Formats: sequence, C-alpha cells, structure tokens
Amino acid sequence: MTGGFRSRPRMRRKEAEHTAGWRLWAAWVGARIVAWASRLAGRGGSSLPGRVALWLAPDVVAAVARQTVGGVVLVTGTNGKTTTAGLVAGMLRTAGRRVAHNRSGANLLPGIAFALLEAYRPGAPPDTAVLETDEATVPRAAPLVRPRVVLVTNFFRDQLDRYGELSTTVRYVGTGLEYLGPGGRAVLNADDPHVAQLGEGVEAVYYGLEAPVESGGPLEDPGDARFCPQCGTELVYTVRRYAHLGLWRCPGCGARRPTPQVALVGFEEAGRWLRIRTPAGEWRLPFGLPGVYNLYNAVAAVAAGWVLGLDAQTMRDGLASRAVAFGRMEGIRFRGREVRLALVKNPTGFNQVLAAVASDPRPKTLVVAINDLDADGRDVSWLWDVDLETLWPRARAERWWVTGLRARDMAVRLKYAGCPPERIAVCEGSPERGVLAALEDEGADPVYVLPTYTALLAVRRVFEREGAVRPFREG
Repeated sequence: MTGGFRSRPRMRRKEAEHTAGWRLWAAWVGARIVAWASRLAGRGGSSLPGRVALWLAPDVVAAVARQTVGGVVLVTGTNGKTTTAGLVAGMLRTAGRRVAHNRSGANLLPGIAFALLEAYRPGAPPDTAVLETDEATVPRAAPLVRPRVVLVTNFFRDQLDRYGELSTTVRYVGTGLEYLGPGGRAVLNADDPHVAQLGEGVEAVYYGLEAPVESGGPLEDPGDARFCPQCGTELVYTVRRYAHLGLWRCPGCGARRPTPQVALVGFEEAGRWLRIRTPAGEWRLPFGLPGVYNLYNAVAAVAAGWVLGLDAQTMRDGLASRAVAFGRMEGIRFRGREVRLALVKNPTGFNQVLAAVASDPRPKTLVVAINDLDADGRDVSWLWDVDLETLWPRARAERWWVTGLRARDMAVRLKYAGCPPERIAVCEGSPERGVLAALEDEGADPVYVLPTYTALLAVRRVFEREGAVRPFREG
C-alpha cells in the first residue's frame, strides 16, 4: 500500500510534464499557423501569434527559456533597446549560436513569447535568447526567464500616460533585476545616474563614454532627472553628453558615476572605427551609425558581448555585418528615391534623431508622422519639449511634410518653432497617404521619415507592398 501511495506523486509529475509538453507543442503549432495566416493577409504583427501561444500554454515563455543553454538576455530602457538588442543578437549569430530575438521590437509579453517560439524546434530550443523588453514588462518577464543578463540603456520621460513618472519606470526595472538567474549580471549605463543606481545589490558591469564626443544636438535641460536619485540633491556634471547622460556626481551624498569596465575611449577614420576598452584589453571595432546615442548602443552591446564570453574577433565580425535595426535609420530605395526611416517617440530621442539628420549636409525632405494610439502614447504634449527651435533650421529640410492622426499638432509645433508656414505641408490622417504624397512631390533627396511607433508600422507597409523592404519579421 505504502509503495503505491509513494508512486502517485511520481505519476502526477509525469502527467504534469506530459500536459506541459503537449501545451508547448500546441502553442508552437498554433503560433506558427496564426503567423502564416497573418503574413498571407499582409499583416506583419508578431503580437497576435504570441497571444494565441500564451492562451494555449500560459507558461510557454518560462518553458522555452528554461531550455536555452546560453541563457536569456533582456534589453530594456527608454531609448536604444531595438538597436542594442539587434547588435547583441548579431554578434551571437556570428559566434554560431541559434538566437531567439524579437527583432521587430514587439517587446511586450506576447511579442517575447512569439520570438522564443519562432526560434524553437521540438527537441532543439534556441541556444540563447536576446529579448528587447518594455520597461513595464520587465517585472513580469524576468521571473519567467531568470535572465543571465539584463542590459539597461537609459531612462527618460516617455509616454507619461502609460508609465507615469520616471521613478516608476526605474522601479519596474529594479524589480526585474531581483530575478537575475544564478550568476546573472546587470549591464548598466554608468553615464545615466538613474541606471547606475540599479547596480546596488546585484553583480553589475558598467559601460559608458570616455572619449570626447559632441552630441550634435542641444544639451537638453535634464528636467526631472537633474536630481540625485539617492538623496535629491541637484547633480553636478563635468561633462554632459546630452540630457542627463555624462560624467556626474552628487555633492550631497557623494554618489558619483561608476568607473565603467567597458568604455569608448577613442575613434579612428572619422568614427568608422571605435576604440573600446574592456577588461580583456582595448579593442578596435567597426561602426558607422550616426549620433551619440548610437555610440552608447555600440558600447552597451560590446559590454553584453564581453559578459557572454564573446571574443574581440567575433564582436568585430558581428558589428561589421550588422543590419540596421527595424526603423532605426533604416535605409530604403523606393521609386528611385533615397529614404531613411527613423522612429521618434519622446523628446530626447526626437532631438537626437534630428541631430543625426542635421549631420547629413545635403538639402532634404523631412516627413514627420505622429499618431496617438495606445502603442504611441495618447498624450502628444511631449512634442513641445522637442528643441525644434534649434534643430529645424539645422536639419536643412527644404520641405516639412507632417502626417498621421496628430499631423496638425506637429504643424502647429513647427510654426511656433519658427518654421515658415509655406515650408510645411499637412496631410492629415493616414501616415501611408502622407508619405506617398511626400515621395510623389518633386522635392529634395534624401527623404527622412520620422514616425511614431504605429505610424512606423503603417509607413513600412507602403515599402513592403512594392518589395523595397522585406516584412519586418523576416529580418
């Protein structure tokens, strides 16, 4: 009798494992069918397949993550997530690893679930997962995947109607760091005081910039990030890269920028090669994306690569073969026009993108597509915090096209910044229609298109339909 009773827990465990295995298989098949149907219908989303997978197997994220031998890397922060995650994933692929990666930027739990399943094969899970993760999703995702690395880029005010104040966003990510896996490490931006504070109580590797660099844009007022997150005293900067990123210290409590283990220390050949100091030595690595914000992305990716055990040659080859991340200064040829597509979603990011546009000395056409759907943030008052007064003349745009659901808000903002009304063309409503109108106009090349997130998806479909780019889930 006793032996029979003892076997029941074993039987229950086997039944549970069998059920879990069946659910995982069903989620894998279901997500693939929905993704196939979505592609057939001309839709590119990866959230619906992920939602179906989570409905069929609520523990699918944890189930696949447990099987990744190389562990999971979560990349989070306000700006730079997509580019940085893409660089890390590219370096890992160069090392020969099968990588799960949500390259389209679908960074909520359904997008994460589908990214894991897309790289999964029954009996052959991905070697490593690099998952861009929305800041508010980190506390939900981290306990499921028990990450080997959590990389944090920066914190800025973003979508106040969704996140609330900056301290709330920092708290979300701090909670997620409590769930680092065994031997897990946080890779943190030393130049951002709000990111740097997260290193207390965890194994942390810091990265930052030490070479003299010009932001190319305005040094925005740090706003609500000007005060020490520890004691509330106003921070003192010896160098400020942009906004509140730089070499900082607090005269109140003595907190100061940590010395980064991985740092940009120099440039070669007009910035096409970077010199980056690591604990394994100083490495010379290729790079060419414009803007100081992309220098931070590059150094962050190298820091994560070092933590993951990649050598200099692998990282050099990975960076040399990198593809531009989805909608992040993505270059496109369309109907004989040169087009650059760059996401904008908050004041600091918009400023830095415009600074990168201004670094191109050619006359150009600029298209700004502003939507206010849930994924963009309903509150568009952030447009008034963009330093257009300084940047619109420097952009050298012969014509500004404004489109999207909030096109008139953007037109008013440009008018108050001093842009002459005759240089502003308004095409309200559909971002697709606005972009096509701008491209059909015989204006200057290149054409820079700066959309918010849902406008980016809509605009990119215009290019997909004519084969100028592949659907985003295909890379």
